[in-house]
Order: sequence, then structure tokens, then C-alpha cells
Amino acid sequence: MNRSYLYLIVLVMVWGSAFPVIKIALDYLSPFLIALVRVTVGGTLLLLVSRKLIYGKKEAISAVLNVGLFMILLNLGVEYSSNPGLTSTMIYTQPVFVTVLSRFVLRERLIPLQILGVVLAFSGVLISVGSTDFSIGSIIAILGGLTWAVGTIYHRLYLSDRDVVGLNTFMSLFSALLILPLSFVDSKFSLDPVGWGSTLLLAVTAQATGFLLWFKSVNMLGPVKASSAVLLVPVSSYLFSALLLRTAPTLLEGLGSSITLLGVFLTFLRPGTLRRSR
Repeated sequence: MNRSYLYLIVLVMVWGSAFPVIKIALDYLSPFLIALVRVTVGGTLLLLVSRKLIYGKKEAISAVLNVGLFMILLNLGVEYSSNPGLTSTMIYTQPVFVTVLSRFVLRERLIPLQILGVVLAFSGVLISVGSTDFSIGSIIAILGGLTWAVGTIYHRLYLSDRDVVGLNTFMSLFSALLILPLSFVDSKFSLDPVGWGSTLLLAVTAQATGFLLWFKSVNMLGPVKASSAVLLVPVSSYLFSALLLRTAPTLLEGLGSSITLLGVFLTFLRPGTLRRSR
């Protein structure tokens, strides 16, 4: 098997399993404390590997959007959602928001299939959560996807020439400064080894190892192929949620999530993609 695809398979498993592992950790620790440990430990491990920090004002803004605020919304979304797999699907609406924002901010032209993708994605969201049961967890997770999208556009505008590992190392560590005061808001704390073990596992796998695998995949396959492949993360998340939490998606969640992911996939298409593929 090509090594680049092996990296992607491991990445999909690592990021997919993170959602139910967060759910387990939330039984013992607050979402803010989990986020704090994750970015601090994960950022430290990235620093040991990269041995560099790419920092500055623009980098700090990107850190708030892409890591700090995003991580908080992700954890809160999992906490208030019935199924971590559903949270994962809502989070991965990010490319849809990027597509819409790119049209208005970057003046990028959209092709009809991208517009169809946006419509399908949000139709799938409505089906997934149920028209009469739009939980606060789903709303928070979608806000997480929007925050991630805004951060992505900001990165394109101001930071696309930065070293990605050094930049993400700084963003993880800087985000700890944002999350630290919030960790005192929620007093949920336990010394239970399950909670701390789950949180440290997230830091090592999802935060440090996951990002390193992501960068390697992007370098070897390109951003479009790599981004398309990680759309399997919600599928992986549903599978791991069933294994670890005995939580299966409802019919509407499964159907809606499938439609959403199809829509998200279509938004990856760019003008000229179909013409070049012929």
C-alpha cells in the first residue's frame, strides 16, 4: 500500500475516534480542561518534533480561530450531543462554509456542482438533527465548523506562506492562554485515571500525531485529495462511537449525515476540475 494512503487511513481512525473519546473524558473533566490539556500537551509534543515556532499577531488571531475557539466549541458540541458521530458531521460542514465565504471574501467563482453541494450539505444537516429536535449540541458543532472556516479563510489571506508545523505548534501553545481562564468556569474535575487517560490520549493522538499525519498527507497527495479523504472522519466517528459507547446513529442521522458528506465532497470541486479530469 502507498505510504501516503496509509497515513490517511491512520489519520481518519485517529480523528474519528477522538469524538467518542472526548465523550468519555467529559464524564470526568470539563470541556475547557480537556481542551487545555489537549493543546498544551499536543503543542509541546509538536514543538519537540518541529523545534520551531512561527509566531506574531496574525498567527495569534489564527490560533484563536483555528484552535482555541474551535476546540472549545468542538468539546461543547460533543458534550451536548447524543452521538459524537453526529457532532463530527456537523463539524465537517467546514468546507461548505469555506466555499460560501470564498465566494464573497476571496471572490472565487463557484461552479453549479459546488452550489448543489452547499444545498445538499445543509439539507443533510436538517435531516440529521431532525426538524423538531435541533439540539444545542448540533448548533454548537455547526458554529465550530463556521469558526474553523473563518480561520481557514484568514489563513489563506495572511498565513499561507508560513511553515505549517511551526505555525500549528505556536497556535496550539498560544491557545492554552485563551483556554486557561475558561477552565476555571466549569469546576468539573476528577482524579479518575479514565478521564485523564482519555484526555492525554487525545493530546498525543488527535492533536500531535493527527496534525503530523495530516501535514504528511497534504505534502504527498495535495490538499484537495487529502481533504476529500478526511471526509471519512465522521464515518469513522460513528463506528468508534458504536464500539466505545454502544451508541448507534438513528435512521435520520445516518441518512442526513450521508447527504451532508456528499454535499461537502462536491464543494471541493473547483472550476476546471471536471474539464481536466476528462
